[in-house]
Amino acid sequence: MGKEVFEIHKYQNGELKYVVARTNKHTEAKVRNDVERMNDMLSEEFKSKGISYVFALGTMADYMKNVGKKQKERARSEKGILFGQ
Repeated sequence: MGKEVFEIHKYQNGELKYVVARTNKHTEAKVRNDVERMNDMLSEEFKSKGISYVFALGTMADYMKNVGKKQKERARSEKGILFGQ
């Protein structure tokens, strides 16, 4: 397995909404602590909507694959804006 990457995921009613944060610069303990704090700060309104934050483990390969996708999407978007496509 490649170098570990720690992630924070946002869920609503058990469904993944998006990746809030991704890092390989902090320890697992720090990221888990951040997730706990984020869940503690949720208002009752958000909790009642089923929103929660979850710790997840990824790899640098996953991270680089996602970075590549985002760069391609950004390039396509900019091309469309510049050339009116």
